[in-house]
Amino acid sequence: MNFQEALDFSGLQIQKQYPKKHKFPLLKLPKVVLLECIENLDVLEIIPFSLLSKRAKTIAKLICWSPLDICFRFNRTLQICLKLSTDPDRKWIINYKTNYKTEKYPYYIFEKSDSSVSHHFVLNDNGNPAEDSKRMVEHICDVFRSPISDFHIFDESFIEWIINFQPIIRNVLIPNYVVRSIETLDRILKNLKVTENFHLGSIKTDEKYTEPISSRSVTIKDSFWITLPSIINGTNSIIYLYNSIFTPNDLNTILKEWRMGIKLRNLEFLVINISTMLDWGRFTDEVFKDLNPTESNKNVGRPTKVKIDDEITYTLGEEEEYVNLIRSDGMIGSVFNEYAGNDGEKIFRRFMLQVWRRQP
Repeated sequence: MNFQEALDFSGLQIQKQYPKKHKFPLLKLPKVVLLECIENLDVLEIIPFSLLSKRAKTIAKLICWSPLDICFRFNRTLQICLKLSTDPDRKWIINYKTNYKTEKYPYYIFEKSDSSVSHHFVLNDNGNPAEDSKRMVEHICDVFRSPISDFHIFDESFIEWIINFQPIIRNVLIPNYVVRSIETLDRILKNLKVTENFHLGSIKTDEKYTEPISSRSVTIKDSFWITLPSIINGTNSIIYLYNSIFTPNDLNTILKEWRMGIKLRNLEFLVINISTMLDWGRFTDEVFKDLNPTESNKNVGRPTKVKIDDEITYTLGEEEEYVNLIRSDGMIGSVFNEYAGNDGEKIFRRFMLQVWRRQP
């Protein structure tokens, strides 16, 4: 790949403005000398350099980088966000933008706040940013010897790509209506291992899903398609279900299974938003049937913060009323039932189960 092809590949559009006699033959330097020249380059300087040729890429890969966090996301535009684990407050972001203004691409933007620094490298969207960004991510992963850590599947065309390129990934977010069927969802869940956080928006389906979702933390919007076996037979630590159709009897089953201690062993925090026609008394009677919980309105050692994922922490007030269930291994399940509004006779409630152990 020659110089211009490399720049075209990375989205850079430049003109050869200088005659050859003024150009320094950087790539013809001995490997050791060239490595010394580039080892202090910035992340966003190394990437264009590594695209110049196979030799440039090989030499760039010799730099001893700390592990790089690579986030491939869609935030109004396609973005590839890079962070070093040793410097989490500094970000390097590659943006793909449509040329609707007068800027000449590429260009850099530097942003600084009290807590972070961001370096933006803005490339022109030449009509196929999806494919361009895929190749760019593949190249970055290779050069920096780092996997994608966070991935937003913002288009169905990315599903097969990520399954083939990196079937094990830390965090995945799928926005509303990207997944259009249970079959597509099943393919994702069976072929893509999400080790930490799986966040799924609304999907279009009339079918139900009975298999567990294996991620440590699961957040699902419009979770009407999730069934009780999917929750009870899972190994999740964090579960957050919006707009569930679970009944008070289903919640009772979850609590009984947790207290028996065979299933839901890893559970730390569960939130289920449901709607019901039952008043408060009848609702709580069904939820706690045959459980005999103990009431508690004092926080005696119970943690008040629960980490949902890398960016979200849920706070539970110290003075909130709740009841406790005790498991045979000493784990405590604190159950909260919150009123979340109503629509006529339909009452919305937020059911929460926090699992913790009292410290000696």
